[in-house]
Amino acid sequence: MYFGRILMEFPYFEELFKCLTSSLSMSHKEEDIQLLKDKLIALLHPKEREFMTNVNMDPYLKEFTFPSGIFTGEYIDITGCIGIVVSGIIGVKHDFNGLDSITHFYQKGDLLLSIEIEEAFNKQGSFWQFYDNTRILLLPLKDDKWQQSHPHLSSVLLVQASLMATYMYQEHINNLGLDCKYFSVNWLKENYGLLQKVPRMDIANYLDISKSSLKSFMKIALTHG
Repeated sequence: MYFGRILMEFPYFEELFKCLTSSLSMSHKEEDIQLLKDKLIALLHPKEREFMTNVNMDPYLKEFTFPSGIFTGEYIDITGCIGIVVSGIIGVKHDFNGLDSITHFYQKGDLLLSIEIEEAFNKQGSFWQFYDNTRILLLPLKDDKWQQSHPHLSSVLLVQASLMATYMYQEHINNLGLDCKYFSVNWLKENYGLLQKVPRMDIANYLDISKSSLKSFMKIALTHG
């Protein structure tokens, strides 16, 4: 199923591969590294944050650039990674009986979790949808050198990443329980920029509303934004 998706979305796989491998030599910007560190510190329990303060992550980081399309992790191993979106938009989709369902989006600066699309934990056919050229900066928590240098920190971050992934889905379920119009209008006000990149059908899918309702709620959000 995933192989078919990859071929449909990336017919010129050689070009994609060139795009991905060339990005590996890119230097990481200091502000991107600091943002990732700040996100990881915030993710930790207050008593654990001191372990992260003076860590130099640069030697372990991996940076990738992806074109628009679908990514499942089949061709590039990002197992056990946590990172940030440097640029672009990612939708997290799941295959429910042949139908795609979206539970959340990642935008610039958001913390990104590979565990949600890893095969070992993935019972819902989850994958990432890139809506634009997207750059991500990843810290491989299961990398041998990283684990040898920071064994405690690696273990703690893996646990926190798993808990955060669970929270993301629970938050989506909780949001669906809110007043549909109220939640949709407020979300559209806060994320109106997504409408320039993400198809209306996917926005409606995420909000669990019809496309006609989305059109109506967009007018309200724009009028009262």
